[in-house]
Amino acid sequence: MTLRLIVAAILGLAVLVATVRLILWHRAAGDHGARLRLALLLLLQPVCAILLFLGLFPPAISGGSDNLRVATAGASRFSPTGAPLIVLPEAGNLPGEAVPDLATALRRHPSARSIEIFGQGLTPRDIDAARQVAVRFNAPPPPKGIINLAVPTPTAPGATFTVGGTLSGLPHASLELVDPAGRVTDSGAADGDGHFTLTGTTRADGVADFTLRIRDGNRIIEQATVPVIVRESAKPRLLILAGAPGPEVKYLRRWAIDAGFAVTTQMSAGGGIQLGDAPVSIDSATLRRFDAVLVDDRSWAVLGAQRNALLGAVRDGLGLILRPSGPLDGPTRNQWQALGFTLQGKNEIAPLALPKPPAAAITRTRQGIAEADRPDDLAMPDDMLPDISRLAATPSGRDTVPLLQDAGGTSLAAWRALGTGRMALFTGIDSYALTLTGRQPLFDQWWRSLLSAVARPAPAPTALDGIYWTGERMILCSLPGEAQVERPEGGRTGLIPLNGCAAFWPTSAGWHLLRTKDGVTPFHVQLIDALPAMRAARDRDATLMLRGDAPANITKGEQHPGPAWPFLLAWLAASALLWALERSRIGRRQPAR
Repeated sequence: MTLRLIVAAILGLAVLVATVRLILWHRAAGDHGARLRLALLLLLQPVCAILLFLGLFPPAISGGSDNLRVATAGASRFSPTGAPLIVLPEAGNLPGEAVPDLATALRRHPSARSIEIFGQGLTPRDIDAARQVAVRFNAPPPPKGIINLAVPTPTAPGATFTVGGTLSGLPHASLELVDPAGRVTDSGAADGDGHFTLTGTTRADGVADFTLRIRDGNRIIEQATVPVIVRESAKPRLLILAGAPGPEVKYLRRWAIDAGFAVTTQMSAGGGIQLGDAPVSIDSATLRRFDAVLVDDRSWAVLGAQRNALLGAVRDGLGLILRPSGPLDGPTRNQWQALGFTLQGKNEIAPLALPKPPAAAITRTRQGIAEADRPDDLAMPDDMLPDISRLAATPSGRDTVPLLQDAGGTSLAAWRALGTGRMALFTGIDSYALTLTGRQPLFDQWWRSLLSAVARPAPAPTALDGIYWTGERMILCSLPGEAQVERPEGGRTGLIPLNGCAAFWPTSAGWHLLRTKDGVTPFHVQLIDALPAMRAARDRDATLMLRGDAPANITKGEQHPGPAWPFLLAWLAASALLWALERSRIGRRQPAR
């Protein structure tokens, strides 16, 4: 039984009881009751009940337009004739019905079954509401400029980070990444598909605003802020096993310590003599204390049965990097190929093609501020490229992922998964020469990429992904309880999460702080007019995904409840008349004196 039937039954029963009461009262009154007054009272009982029912359940009505025209950002003027025109806030001052959002327009036009969108498309605010109707959208051409920008994840102090993105409609543009001091830290051009990658270097712990510039010759077409979070993290633990001392191990150990690793080194000097740190046993309990292990071919050969414990630790999450110190012997090559690395090529030493060094200004920027007793020219790359060699056999395999390549496109490193851990094979022989010829950034890039790819994953610092603009709603999730957002000017806004998520509308650009009981998380908000091509491309693509027929649960011509206030007003008037008639002496016969 529906609610309508229940209410109708209750009202019918009330009318029946009131009618019986009035008739019994009239009989008891005898000649003192007037028939006209009784008729009016009996008539008003069902009238009040019917009006109350219609006020609670208004009759369904149909009418209005089945189609709406919706103007968004970039829409031009329209003809006054045709379907009703809905003007969203982004469309500006256009003639039509101005609404704060699409959901409001659909509530005002309940008979609408489809919408035709003009302009750049719907913003994220209106996407959910648009799923209720059929959407027609003739998308404009893709905008020119930066249509995608991937900001870097939190980076350790002194480390390099990568900024990637996509350009549209600018085939001859050049790109520059500028550090907070206004110095160009990297430059380049997009490829044929518009994709680009630039590299920067962090300094001290905190937050920094880098700038991405798009140039057409000497003219700046567009620029955007690239927010970078610089944060210290727990030191990764690295174990280096070498079959003999050598410059490669020496400079790798020095780099790892400077890069923030907790390094333990074991080197064999022959005759049972071990050099380096205190000896460690290669077993599952010891290897659980490390995040990555670097093993050369000679150390691999003498491990023997301990290789099983090493591979077992990799299956449990440990990272392993295999490195040849020269041509491999037959057993070692077969064993490494059995791990999934197919070594294609001759087992000999071959030269490694190095990329050209960057411009002197960019090199100085990446080196940082020079010390007073050490001029920055000492750290500049030599004019002559160093002789770096590699194993001629290149690593590959069915389940491997290429990791590093030289300037000639030859694969230098690849990694593959083993259980919950990862293994990598690096074929560089004497990469230490990079540090002796001013190519320290390339040495850092190689080894940091290797260790980042395979090391046991550490708890990642909390960060908010994505790009946000002022005036647009943000969804903050994974909140442990009540939280606050501290704005750049110092004011705070309280958040009350629902199911761990809360909404926030930033009103100012810059760095904000999300404060919870678990800590503080910084995030950056762009100006409303920043990255206009990226916002337009986002709205365009999201609206294109909505095109199609109306949802199955909404049919064309469906009727909707009409207004209830006329029936409730009439019920109030009838009830007042009934109350007054019952209590007045009008129509009653006066008894004879």
